[in-house]
Amino acid sequence: MNEQAVSLFLELLRSAVWNKSADENLFQHIDSSVWGEIIKFAESQKVNALLYDGIMTLPAELRPERKILYKLFLQTEVIEKSNEHINNTLKSLSAEYEKLNCPFVLLKGQGNAILYPKPEHRTPGDIDAYLYQKDAYETANDWARKQGFKMDAENIHHQSFEYNEIHIENHKDVCYFGINKYDNLLKKEVEKIIQDKLLIELDIDGLNVKILPVEFNAFFIFYHLFHHFIHLGIGLRQFYDWLLFMDIHSEEMNEKEFIRLAESFDLLKAMKIFASVGVKYLGVKPTAYPFEIDVNGESVDLVMNDILSGGNFGYEVFKKRKFRNELHRKWYSFTFSTSRIRKISKMAPHHINSLPINKIMTNIKILLKN
Repeated sequence: MNEQAVSLFLELLRSAVWNKSADENLFQHIDSSVWGEIIKFAESQKVNALLYDGIMTLPAELRPERKILYKLFLQTEVIEKSNEHINNTLKSLSAEYEKLNCPFVLLKGQGNAILYPKPEHRTPGDIDAYLYQKDAYETANDWARKQGFKMDAENIHHQSFEYNEIHIENHKDVCYFGINKYDNLLKKEVEKIIQDKLLIELDIDGLNVKILPVEFNAFFIFYHLFHHFIHLGIGLRQFYDWLLFMDIHSEEMNEKEFIRLAESFDLLKAMKIFASVGVKYLGVKPTAYPFEIDVNGESVDLVMNDILSGGNFGYEVFKKRKFRNELHRKWYSFTFSTSRIRKISKMAPHHINSLPINKIMTNIKILLKN
């Protein structure tokens, strides 16, 4: 891994995310090979538009050659159009679900994009809709089938389909741990949020959508990225969602409630490690967190190196590998995940040590379900 390219890449990313100019002194006499490495990092992490924003804070003479800059400009335009398309699809889906009397909570996704200085420059993904009213999950899925949309096999806690060329996930649960203790606790927490009418509204491009309350959302966004981290890995695109959320909402957050959630789900230690990574490498202020930061703590460098080498959702692991069939691919994913346990288990042993059996049981449940 090119250490100079890593350092410059992170400086440009910090510049874009925190809306400040990059340090010009770091970019004197950078040759095209280093810029090529920086671009590769951006592509693997799915932060091309953010990199472009960071570069544009540099004086013209310190920017990369025109063909590299133009490539990033075109990639940024594509991301902007993708965000416009997914926002329009969200509006359309919301209107359809309103006709069905199926209100939903938007999870992650475009609700996180709004956190960025330029929301249209966060690389979008899919739309996750938590259908919290009785029978709404089944009603929405039936509607999708009747429309003839391409339906994926139903997962443990969601059913997905393609709508307007966007991947939609209808959720009957906010998330799924695969561990009874946490799944039962999650159900109680979410039921209380719905019962006490604690959902809040967010304006996304003129559409009012329901999202989770601040403390629970902060916990949920972290759990989602940590879930992916322990299985295959995460990229900076996912990580910055949580870092920005914590920074923006730190003053309004009920710190005791947030800590209670983290401790209840045995994730406080892992949170502290990831928060320390954010402070050490990614420009987050220590005051964004209601707990102490230790940038020299155990696993901090390990997490950052894993993120940089794994790329978006850890998919760099699969990039140059060929699989005979889907079963072969799943077996490789399983063996890779279980091999990670030894080096990361101390972060959250209750979640990580049982990972192999949880993956096996989850796949068995899905096979029986379908």
